[in-house]
Amino acid sequence: MLVITTGAAWFLLLTGAALRLRPGPDRLGRPLSPAEAALLRGGGRAAAQTGMVELYLAGSVEAGWQQTVRPAKALLPRPCSEVARAQYHALYGARHPRGLLRDSERVQEAVHAMSAELERARLMVSRRRVWCVRVLLLPVCAAPLGSPRWLGLLAALGAAALWIWPRRTLRGSALLAKMRLDHAGAREATVQQPDQLLLSVALFGTAALRAQLPRFAEESGLLTRPPREPMDRGGSGSGEPFASCGG
Repeated sequence: MLVITTGAAWFLLLTGAALRLRPGPDRLGRPLSPAEAALLRGGGRAAAQTGMVELYLAGSVEAGWQQTVRPAKALLPRPCSEVARAQYHALYGARHPRGLLRDSERVQEAVHAMSAELERARLMVSRRRVWCVRVLLLPVCAAPLGSPRWLGLLAALGAAALWIWPRRTLRGSALLAKMRLDHAGAREATVQQPDQLLLSVALFGTAALRAQLPRFAEESGLLTRPPREPMDRGGSGSGEPFASCGG
């Protein structure tokens, strides 16, 4: 039976932490857009959700029948995020909003490009890096640990925390926390303040949608799963239908 020494466990843990958290300066050099802030907070689904709210506040989409969205009378807002633009051009008829991210390559590519930019800015890490770190930490989590046991247990707990840590780096988490603090007043915004309302949705997600856009959130299906297609029974999918190729 393989036994991991305490020293080896801590070496793997510290190596994994350096790869996973990527401490260092912010390389973006500009404020985050609402869609980027949403991506940092909750991944691709949050970014697509924020892009859809961006279109709704501009009058470009509206809630459809049975928890769907459909094109409205207004044209594509200018300027707008690339995620919102991709969803606008991918929306033909009434669709469930999450179905656009699941089925549209154009929307997936827009989210992927935005994710890659935040990875280069050291605010996020790629999915490939996340899985590489998990493989590195697997012996710490799975193999029996040597003595002293309490140090080994601390290493195992640290590995478990890194295993479930979101894709944000330390810098990304600090930036998100600062934005939430600086823009706490956005949680009181109404549709007459679309920029602040969009920022609230980007930073606070579901809570902001339910409190500030309850009717649209309910009628559009933004907070529900898309219905399964007939050939999709019993299948399973990942939380986001794309993977980053960054290192």
